[in-house]
Amino acid sequence: MLLSKLFKGAPDLEIEQLSIDSRLSMKNAIFFCLDGIKYDGHDYIEEAIKNGAKVIVYSKEQEQKFKAIYIKVANVNNTLTKVANKFYNNPNEGMDKYVVLGNYGRCSVASFINYYLNSKTSCGYIGILGIRYNGLELNSSFATLNILDNLKLLDTMKKNGVKACTFEASASALNLQKLDSITPDCVIYTCTNRNSSEFQSSDYYAYIRRYLYTLENDSKVILNIDDESYDELEECFEGCVSYGTSTIADYQIRDIMISKDGINYKLVHEEKTYPIRSSIQGRCNVYNLTAAIVALHQKGYELEDIISYMENVPCVDGVMERVDKEYNVIIDCAYDINSIEEVCKYAGFVRQKNKAIGVISINYSDGDKRLERIMNLCNEYLDVIILTENESLESEVMEILERCDKYINGSRVICIPIRSQAIENAIEIMNENDTLIIIGKGNERFMSMGLGREFYYGDKHYVNKFMEKRRNEEKEVVQ
Repeated sequence: MLLSKLFKGAPDLEIEQLSIDSRLSMKNAIFFCLDGIKYDGHDYIEEAIKNGAKVIVYSKEQEQKFKAIYIKVANVNNTLTKVANKFYNNPNEGMDKYVVLGNYGRCSVASFINYYLNSKTSCGYIGILGIRYNGLELNSSFATLNILDNLKLLDTMKKNGVKACTFEASASALNLQKLDSITPDCVIYTCTNRNSSEFQSSDYYAYIRRYLYTLENDSKVILNIDDESYDELEECFEGCVSYGTSTIADYQIRDIMISKDGINYKLVHEEKTYPIRSSIQGRCNVYNLTAAIVALHQKGYELEDIISYMENVPCVDGVMERVDKEYNVIIDCAYDINSIEEVCKYAGFVRQKNKAIGVISINYSDGDKRLERIMNLCNEYLDVIILTENESLESEVMEILERCDKYINGSRVICIPIRSQAIENAIEIMNENDTLIIIGKGNERFMSMGLGREFYYGDKHYVNKFMEKRRNEEKEVVQ
């Protein structure tokens, strides 16, 4: 594309690519000097030109001592968004875009929306699970891509027939303006977790509010009315749609029933009641599933059809995932206290007269306050507690176990530092109607040990391995 088509009054120079990374080869490229938290693109103009950049877009005064075309603008971020949209043929147009915000639940809501839309059309996904569309799965270093990569990817998706896309975004990503190039049709806010590092280390609500204020009037904004965020956020956008158990919610959740077979509840909208059931687990997924249903309904899909199809929606890998169909074995990647509490409550609730067993991750970096809270949750909701490693060396785990001892009630705690052995022991001692929760890794395939990561087969692998071993041993006994 000619530079003159991107910037009024510029020469007819052929531009082959846009770049924000000075380290990359950029033949006939425009380099945009973004000013980030850690790095300022203005400091890397020389490197960018050496790597092929022909045009420099900047906002801070420069000596212009290196040979290139310099274009000064008031705001590089805004200019990048406008130029990239032109360069990539306005990829926002003709594609439905769903942006999911919140401290947790983002991945589940985005995945549930993606699951339904792929039954109607072709839907892409960009988030913590990577990049997915048309059966293609790519890893990504970041859950939220930058301004340029988002548009490049949308352009690629459109050329491959993709008609919709779901995005996950943290408040920090919004602060870095990573989604400013995306014009969302629907924005969903899930839940707030004040204990999360993201909430405590940033001006969390300010970032979310700034983003909501920038939305166009025809966007849909969907908020959890039961969450503390509601009053903080609903004033930022006129015509927000609410969901939750409150009687004033636009979509009211009623009569929640949780069992090891899944969730059952009623959804009331415009004085009509819709029964909902799904095999996904836990009270948190009542909210996640409802958020997805509301978003899809607000975009024009029939409520009855959405609810019917969502009955078989799969859980997100490693998030309240029931691994074994016969035995109630749940794996979850929970790390923050709120998430751990949610999983422990689930185990305590569905155990009925049977045992709730927990394989609980502990870390060397955990402070005494955190350890005390974890152990109090275990004491309240679990009958058998197995403490094991997560991101610590075996010697470190033993030291943590000694610190945990003062918070343990009774003698129902087993300490097994090696995680695979802890899972094996839990499966050996559980009875058919017991509930086993395994917290801390989900489907992560690594352990962070010492100076780096070590390969780990994953909690699901070991559950399947030891359940098969148990079943084989039971068959031998019968014979």
